[in-house]
Amino acid sequence: MYSYTYNSNIGTFEIKQVGRGRYELWIEYELIGSYESAESAAEDVSNFNTGYNEWDKFHNDIQDFPPNISKWALVKEESPQ
Repeated sequence: MYSYTYNSNIGTFEIKQVGRGRYELWIEYELIGSYESAESAAEDVSNFNTGYNEWDKFHNDIQDFPPNISKWALVKEESPQ
């Protein structure tokens, strides 16, 4: 399974793969939403369209947030042996 992280000025966003074709968007320890792709979740974050008001209110203030998932850190989670 994979996850992607990005440190923002309000906390760390994480997109976690939770199954085949399913991803969850988290901010710190709060689940924000569920998506069919990691890219869709990242687009909602970059467009300030997450439904998480503490982030979405910055839509006019933050200019340099990455427009897609390519700038997020990719983390491959190892399965227990």
